[in-house]
Amino acid sequence: MPIVQGPNASFPTDEFPEWGLVHFEAGRRNITELHYHDCDEFVFMIEGECVMRSEGVLHTLQKGDVLVTRMGDEHELLEIIEDTTYFWACTELKGRKRRGHLHRQED
Repeated sequence: MPIVQGPNASFPTDEFPEWGLVHFEAGRRNITELHYHDCDEFVFMIEGECVMRSEGVLHTLQKGDVLVTRMGDEHELLEIIEDTTYFWACTELKGRKRRGHLHRQED
């Protein structure tokens, strides 16, 4: 399944300038490192089951769940339990307006 991102889409919005659709196969672990953003991020589960950690709390996400991480909240994708597809969207950059995955040791 391809990853589709806002800059390549016909109609990105000011509210969600970056977004994507991702798919991961069951059995994968430690998919993303612990990180945060200079924006809010929303993960909308379409199918499957995965484990994410946000602000030190483990969340098992399933179809229909939404995980909201606010600007500065540290989070990571730890494990894919069942084949998983989710849509993610980031709000406009705030604060220092840095793009991408940010790490505390780099502040």
